[in-house]
Amino acid sequence: MAVNKLTPKQDAFVKAYLLNNGNATQAAIDAGYSEKTAKSVGSENLTKPDIARAIKEHQKKSDESYVWTKADKLKKLEKLIERCSLDDEEKGALNASAAISAIKEHNLMQGDNAPTEIVSTVEVRSTIDDFYG
Repeated sequence: MAVNKLTPKQDAFVKAYLLNNGNATQAAIDAGYSEKTAKSVGSENLTKPDIARAIKEHQKKSDESYVWTKADKLKKLEKLIERCSLDDEEKGALNASAAISAIKEHNLMQGDNAPTEIVSTVEVRSTIDDFYG
């Protein structure tokens, strides 16, 4: 694995780079490099194959862990709706606000939201003769 080939400072740079949304200069500073050389060190680190590989691996792992499919999101929302809708005896107090929000989000994702009507007025101050003379 590429992460093992990195020095502790380089590993810290990779993690800081990912946490700083790709800001190499700030990542270098956070990893312990000098503020005076942070810009050049950050740029140089991004060109090193082991560091670039480690960044890509971490991004891939992150994407795999945090990307939910639409089906996953709907299942979570359905569970939330169900939990928020339980009777007082089953769970304590009903959280109507959370249930309504979850139902609203579920409806949006399923396309069950009511269509919105957009009404606008346009005033035309020119005529066709104004264009064609």
